[in-house]
Amino acid sequence: MPPHRIPPTASMPTAPKPTAAVPTETAAEMISSQLPYLRRYARALTGSGASGDAYVRMVLETLVQDGVAILGPDVDRVALFRLFHRIYAGGHLELGDEAPEAQTLAPGGLLRALPCERREALLLTAVEGFLTAEAAWILGLSQEAVDREIDLAREAFRDSLRSGVLRLEDDMTMRLPDAVVAASPLAGGSGMAANVH
Repeated sequence: MPPHRIPPTASMPTAPKPTAAVPTETAAEMISSQLPYLRRYARALTGSGASGDAYVRMVLETLVQDGVAILGPDVDRVALFRLFHRIYAGGHLELGDEAPEAQTLAPGGLLRALPCERREALLLTAVEGFLTAEAAWILGLSQEAVDREIDLAREAFRDSLRSGVLRLEDDMTMRLPDAVVAASPLAGGSGMAANVH
C-alpha cells in the first residue's frame, strides 16, 4: 500500500472531547479489543469489506509509524475512531470488491443511500453505542449537528420503509387477482374471472 498522510488536526472542525474515565487497559489491549468493532464500523460505512478493511489497515499502519501518542492524551476507543475518521477524510478508497446492492427495503441498501455524515452519525450512535457528544468529537462536528444528522437519517429510514410498503401494496393490488385466477381450478371458467375482475 502506498504511503499515506493523514490531514493535520488543525484542518478538522474543533469540538471539545467528552470527559472520559481513566483507561485501565494498555494501549495495545485497547486497540486489540476494539479492532473487531472498528472493522464492523468501517465495513458498514464504506459498504465494502475490502474498502473497510483497507481503512482499518491504514489506521494500524499509522499507529505503528507514529506511535499511540497520535491518539492524544486519552488512549481510548473514542480517540481510535477519531483517528479512523481523520484517515477516512483524507481520501476515499473505492476498491469495488462488492457489487452495489439494489435499492430495496434491506437496511444495507437504505443505509448506503444516506449522505456520508448522516450515515456516520447514525452508525456511531445506533450501532457502535457512542454518545452523541462522543460522536461529535469523533466527526469534528458540533453535538447539535450530529443530533440533526441522526434525526434526518431516522426520518429517511421511515420514509423509505413507508414508501416501500405502499409500493408493495400497490404491486399486490395489481398482481393478486391474476395470481388467484391462475391458481384456481376454475381459472378456465367465467365465474371466478367475473368475481375477481
